[in-house]
Amino acid sequence: MKRAAHAPLAVLLLLPLTLLAGAGKFGAPLGDSPKVALADLVKDPGAWSGKTVKTEGVVSAVCQDKGCWMVLKAGDQSVRVRFKDYGFFVPMDSAGATAVLEGVFTVKTISEGAAKHYAEETPGGKPDAIKGDQKELSFLASGVELAKQAK
Repeated sequence: MKRAAHAPLAVLLLLPLTLLAGAGKFGAPLGDSPKVALADLVKDPGAWSGKTVKTEGVVSAVCQDKGCWMVLKAGDQSVRVRFKDYGFFVPMDSAGATAVLEGVFTVKTISEGAAKHYAEETPGGKPDAIKGDQKELSFLASGVELAKQAK
């Protein structure tokens, strides 16, 4: 009987470190949309704009106000990820995590004001450097799975 009483502690000790370091699932469960490499999305954004896909990348920045957006990097390009219907957020310490997400990829133009606002919420952002409307690669995620690396 004593062994059974200690079983929950043993299970907790065996949890992968990535779970303890902030991994999680947010929004809707991921479905069966085609998986497209993030590098392919940014290489030919017009071919993928408006399509529902799954992709994966490393989170480079997260909104530091409430976690209402994140940015994935692919080379020198970035993709801003927002969350469907403003229905969920991700932890503000998710930078460095690997994200698998599903949703609609788009190419759009955002106003100078919106671009400056995003820069203000980004650690190290430079809102004063932004001039004029900006082209943005965007992803409206219906679901996100984060696997944060243990430190």
